[in-house]
Amino acid sequence: MDLIKQFREYSRQLNCHFSNINNADCCCGEINKSQCFMIVEIGRKPDISVKELAEIMRVDKSGISRFVEDLVQKEYVERKPSATDRRFVTLNLLPKGQERFEKIEHDMYDKFKSILEQIPKDKREQVVESLKIYNEACRIVEDSEYE
Repeated sequence: MDLIKQFREYSRQLNCHFSNINNADCCCGEINKSQCFMIVEIGRKPDISVKELAEIMRVDKSGISRFVEDLVQKEYVERKPSATDRRFVTLNLLPKGQERFEKIEHDMYDKFKSILEQIPKDKREQVVESLKIYNEACRIVEDSEYE
């Protein structure tokens, strides 16, 4: 198999593994997977703007706004106008959202720890570095297509 086909196949398999991990995670139930990812991003960066969240998630602002509104209605997230510019809105987790965020972070830490432990010790840093390079390459291609 040529290198590009191999690369694509391993990437496809990796995507399937991530999908299975996320489906088995606490992202199911009242919120969907995209909203689960949003809760994580908001939890990691309190006072994030809708625009910043859209950029991180690589989704248009109107799409993010609909998901955020649902999270607001379900009392996971609060929207607050900025004290300095009322047109600028920040997002923060409410107690229910904070609880979900902490559970996600804890569960995923344990899951990825188990996965990393399956990799030989002398290869772990190499795998992490390879994933970093892979993500950077994906971001470059996405950015060039996004423009």
